[in-house]
Amino acid sequence: MSWWGVLPGIVMMAVLWLAPGYLFLRALGVRGLLALGAGGGVTSGLAGVLAIGYDIIGVTWGLVTFLAGCAGAILIALLVGALLGTTTDPAGEVVAGKRRLAGSERGWLALTGLVGGGVLAMAMMTGMQRADMPLQVWDAVYHLNALWFIQDTGNASSLGSLAPMYADTTAPYYPTVWHSIVAIAPGFDNVTQAANASSIVLGTAVWMTSLVALTRVVWPARALPVVLTPIVASTYVAFPAIAVSMLGVWPFAVSVACLPGALALMIAALRGNQTWRMHLAHALGFATSAAGVVLAHGSGLFSLALLAAPLLAVLLFRQGRRYWRRGHQLPVGLLATALIVSVLAGAYWLINFPPVQAIVDYERGGQQSYFPGIGSLLIDRPLIYVYGVKSVNLVITAMVGVGVYLTITRKHARWLVVALAASVFLTLLAAGPPENVLRGLAGFWYTQPSRLNQLVVIPAVVLAAGGLAWTCRKLADRFRFSITGTTAVVLVGVALATFGLRWPSQVEVMSSVYSHWPIAWGTMIDSEDELAMIDRAGDVLPDDAVVLGEPVNGSPYLLSRSGVQVVFPQLTPIAGSPERLLLSERFNIWYLDPDVCQAVRDLGVTHVYVDDLTFEEGGKWEESTQGLRVISTNRPGFELVDEGGQASIWRFTGCDGTLGAPAR
Repeated sequence: MSWWGVLPGIVMMAVLWLAPGYLFLRALGVRGLLALGAGGGVTSGLAGVLAIGYDIIGVTWGLVTFLAGCAGAILIALLVGALLGTTTDPAGEVVAGKRRLAGSERGWLALTGLVGGGVLAMAMMTGMQRADMPLQVWDAVYHLNALWFIQDTGNASSLGSLAPMYADTTAPYYPTVWHSIVAIAPGFDNVTQAANASSIVLGTAVWMTSLVALTRVVWPARALPVVLTPIVASTYVAFPAIAVSMLGVWPFAVSVACLPGALALMIAALRGNQTWRMHLAHALGFATSAAGVVLAHGSGLFSLALLAAPLLAVLLFRQGRRYWRRGHQLPVGLLATALIVSVLAGAYWLINFPPVQAIVDYERGGQQSYFPGIGSLLIDRPLIYVYGVKSVNLVITAMVGVGVYLTITRKHARWLVVALAASVFLTLLAAGPPENVLRGLAGFWYTQPSRLNQLVVIPAVVLAAGGLAWTCRKLADRFRFSITGTTAVVLVGVALATFGLRWPSQVEVMSSVYSHWPIAWGTMIDSEDELAMIDRAGDVLPDDAVVLGEPVNGSPYLLSRSGVQVVFPQLTPIAGSPERLLLSERFNIWYLDPDVCQAVRDLGVTHVYVDDLTFEEGGKWEESTQGLRVISTNRPGFELVDEGGQASIWRFTGCDGTLGAPAR
């Protein structure tokens, strides 16, 4: 399907992700760009909590029930705002900025948002090629089928709703905020379209408004940095493109996209010259938005801590010093000690929490030098896979440097520099030599530099927006041009210096795992013909069909695209199912091993998915599924049902009667 066909769905998904959170915050008394930018995080938090609650009380997850739950939350927020007197308090208009943006400034912001967001969206769409093209990476297979199961079961709880992905052998915790919203978004024919649309929505509507909110509170006296933020954000490939393509980690992408908005609310909640009621209203909003960041992906807690810790440390130190000098040494000392002990105890508990341990203990290789990582960060080259340098982001990196200079010399928002340095440090630890004893600090993000690099982008964009605005003002004063005309000329220069806002790189990254064969990480679906065969399988196969195939050969897509049940709905082996493990290792000798046929019967296998694509031809390779890699269909028991490209689907009756191996 063309992108025009899902355009209404994209718009409705953007509204679905932003509007409930915006209305919730507005009811509390949060205003303007701050409410809009943090809206995505609040909506995510509401979705995460509601999905768990609905599962507990037995309410089916759907669009109507979700909106009803949001309406209830908004009414509660309205009641709280009314009790606090903050809902209509005009003081809320100048919490994020020192004044309201003028109408012309809001107009320019809308224009830069359309340009920056539009170019990024079109580049991503061009790389994907079509709205219904499947993302061919490890995690994407899991997430697409998880979407299908949530739609099928009406359960989107993070506490066990994805048990079908594990053949109901276990019901693990898994963050399903992204799945819960995308699964109920209207305007799409299948989950593939909805997932691809979410990449556009997260990368433009959620991410850019979130960054705009953070820029607004960091540069409260200046409108130009806010106006420039969407353009600056569109020049980065590290996020959102890498997150929603090469990594295929949509849940993590939600967490990162909502993080700037949560930080903005935190700053607003702690900002001085407010009544305690306004402080509380923004603090409640921050708590809800932070819940969205964390519920979207567990690492969001550590991402929030990494970027927020510098600011919190400075604010707490200043407050403590102030009261210490006023003669309150004892309570300050006791509170400081209690805080330190609490942080250390919490950190110890988290590190020993099994899900966190599984993340931290994840082993990953690295490079023998830090210089390649430094070079990649400077030009915004993906810290994953090997891409050619088709565009660079040096001009924005220079503006980040200007922003750093401004914050240090003016003693304003210096926490951003610390946050930038900390995220760069952890990124290089993950990218560098594995023997570094400090490398474990990057373990909270799977020791994956391409994940940590996405956190670098947040302070970088805000600093670059400030630096670029300062540069425009200096040039306007120097040459006595209008600031509007000067900014327009500078932005044209930025577009040229970044090769069209990084268009070549954005398209290359997206297409490498969507539409450019062979696929970067190994091809699972080798052609349009194989994809067409998968799409018509729901009509070709009987309703009770259960298809067995090597997970990396494209067979798992039968579930998400055609609703056909598969033995392996994900690429990771299902440890709790010995029958599946047996078939993955020995199905190719079914005629010799009666245990194999017994497993076939136990699982109800009716059809087999075969693909002749080899590793040398670009096919994906998996060590643990050798029994499904090469299947001889020349033996009795195989009947061709359909074929497409180098793949085919066969009706399998070899284990029905006397054709299988004799029982022992």
